Amino acid sequence: MEELLSSRLRELLAGIDARPGDPLRLVLTGSHGHGKSTVLNAIGRRYRAAGVPVIGRDDLAAVTLDADAVLLLDDAETLEASEGLLGLVEGTSRLVLTHTPGAAGAIVTMLAGLPAQYLRLAPWSPGDVVRFSGDVLGRSLTWERAVSVQRATSGVPRLVVRYLRVPAIEELIDQLRAELDGLGEPGLTYLVAAAAGGRNDLELLAVALGRPRDDVSAVVEQVRAAGLLADDDAVPPIVARTVQDHTSVDQRLTVLVRMLEAQLGAGRPVLAIARQLLRLGAAGALVRAGFEAAAAEAAAGDPALAFDLYAAAAHAGSSRIRLAPDWARAAVRSGRLDVALQLGDELLSTVEPESRAQGALVAGTVIARRGDLVRGAELLRWSADPGAARLADLAAIALGETVDDVPATAADPVPAYGHVAARLLKGVRESVTGRPEAALTTLLAAADSAATTGTGDFLPNTAAALTALVALHTAEFDLAHGVLERAGGGERHALLLGWTAMLQGDLATAEARRSEVRRPDVCLAPRDELYLHGLELGLARRGGTPENVREHWRAAYEATMRQPIDLFALLPLGEVLVAAARIEEGYRVTLHRDRAFALLDRHGFPVVWSAWLNWAAFHAAIVCGDGDTAAKALRPLAATSDSGRLTAAFAAAGSQWLAVLDGSVEVEAILAAVRLLNRAGLRWDAARLAGQAAVRATDRTAMVTLLRAARQFPVAAPIAPAAAEPPGLTPRERDIGRLVVAGHTYKEIGEQLHISGKTVEHHVARVRAKLGVSDRRTLATLLGGMLGDAS
Repeated sequence: MEELLSSRLRELLAGIDARPGDPLRLVLTGSHGHGKSTVLNAIGRRYRAAGVPVIGRDDLAAVTLDADAVLLLDDAETLEASEGLLGLVEGTSRLVLTHTPGAAGAIVTMLAGLPAQYLRLAPWSPGDVVRFSGDVLGRSLTWERAVSVQRATSGVPRLVVRYLRVPAIEELIDQLRAELDGLGEPGLTYLVAAAAGGRNDLELLAVALGRPRDDVSAVVEQVRAAGLLADDDAVPPIVARTVQDHTSVDQRLTVLVRMLEAQLGAGRPVLAIARQLLRLGAAGALVRAGFEAAAAEAAAGDPALAFDLYAAAAHAGSSRIRLAPDWARAAVRSGRLDVALQLGDELLSTVEPESRAQGALVAGTVIARRGDLVRGAELLRWSADPGAARLADLAAIALGETVDDVPATAADPVPAYGHVAARLLKGVRESVTGRPEAALTTLLAAADSAATTGTGDFLPNTAAALTALVALHTAEFDLAHGVLERAGGGERHALLLGWTAMLQGDLATAEARRSEVRRPDVCLAPRDELYLHGLELGLARRGGTPENVREHWRAAYEATMRQPIDLFALLPLGEVLVAAARIEEGYRVTLHRDRAFALLDRHGFPVVWSAWLNWAAFHAAIVCGDGDTAAKALRPLAATSDSGRLTAAFAAAGSQWLAVLDGSVEVEAILAAVRLLNRAGLRWDAARLAGQAAVRATDRTAMVTLLRAARQFPVAAPIAPAAAEPPGLTPRERDIGRLVVAGHTYKEIGEQLHISGKTVEHHVARVRAKLGVSDRRTLATLLGGMLGDAS
């Protein structure tokens, strides 16, 4: 296995090959199973090949040291010092010995005061695993498989080699079980205790082993010598699994409960022990206390584990009401909103005022997060929590109410989440009454504060989600993407990332985000359901056909009916309005549209929140062929066109949409509007305007120019008119195109051209991709203008 030696060791071997007579004093350190003997043997082979006498530890009693010999001593810490041995060590100029870290030894101690090289043999990395499998075993290994092997073995070379050489993992476990038999009861007990986090605690190990503290080191050294521990004395997962298979539940429980009692009595951490007891389904008063203590330890870093520990404690007999506040927080942070709401309701049913207030805070937070801001705000205010009042005000603004500015100081101390809520409240107020730049600055500070304090999960809506939502409403797509990525996972964040991609025209990324959330094991809150189905409608509208829109309509309509109208639900509502118009179901969402505009009216139609809804209402009217309603929806966008790049783009594009639908295609004006849309990040909207204008253009040069604009985003400058025949269509595609324009079916086209209908469908799909259209009617119109000779 010399191929896997470190670069420093390979340089050492090369130096021996080149200059075998040079002095050398080297100490190789490394845990058992990390290849010390392999390196020592490689060094011995190099010296023997150079004709240098090699003396090993087995030769010490029978030889006299030759002045030219090299002395190689494996496991030097196990040698007993003698005058003769120490004389050999001091007298030779070439000495290599191996040593296990943490072990004493006279020779090693003596060398500590002499000039020598010290090299430590490290665990193997996944790259080392790949190289060993390929270079030594002759089998290629994927990186994912190498990572899996490295994790299972903790990179211990001895275990890696055996893992890769067995046909099935069960065979390696059987081999390791035979080695466990050789350890005896103390060694097995140590492995159980070490796997539960006790490997570096001599006092705890002594308790687990039931032995005096001074006897622990001998047991540890026995297990180390067996090569069953990682470099840091941790138990590799494959060894832990073998121990689990090799010992009974009662054996492990006896050791773990003994350790738990000692740790609880000393007021020390018990999380690692409790995790093992949780897996074993342990119960009893002592275990119950351990679960509670461990849940408190896990709450900050692993809320899902804390939730499971609180549930186990309650199942074992702990008071649910006493656990409910912390248990509910763990439930919220781990996404188990239904359980959190249930716990909040249980607290609300108690007679103690403090418990009821905590229940109102929990239930209000969850209900608001699920989308019912009215009920959520009511409970948050009733809780009388210093921070909850600001959360309630935040909900009130979203519902169209006027809320006073956040007070500079509070009468009572405000918890960290309350300070974040105050910033969110200020940011949302600024989005309604001030400039979007100020709102985003405040909201970004809130998102950063929530991430720093770890309080984001206790808010009705995460700070990152609210910040991203305002950013989307102002077409600040990069900002929305950045804040969501920094905030990490969660269904709501994934959905908003999907919306960010879709609004920019990146439909593939939006679809990937949709798939990330659309899983059988994911249960979404009503607000998130609305965003999911709105995203699906938007993707169907942008990349599919009316049939695709209709396919997703029912679920989106139901989600709309379940979600009360507020500022934070306007984005998906806009997609629902346009989709309803496309499938002639607009009457179903008239009430929701009117309520949304009434909400905006109460706030004085703030530009940030009204622009996208006006744009959606404009397009819904266009789809319905209602020019008067479309013009009415365009007026507020035109009136605020100086408020930012989004409204400027909408106003310019809207006026051109109306002109095109009236039969007026002004190429330069359309291209100017297209560029404004593209600069705002709305590539799909830009392409659609240019494409629809091209469909309606009567002049061939204008049509080709607009068609190219639709296909060549981003547009940086005016596009010069091109030749009458746009490049890109093959002769076969033009033949098929003429027959499509004439109204023939794929089968009829195939019969005329002597090809299969499937081949015709394939060619038509390529033409659609080249022209950037999805429906046959638009395709036929474009081809008719391009080819010109079809009736």
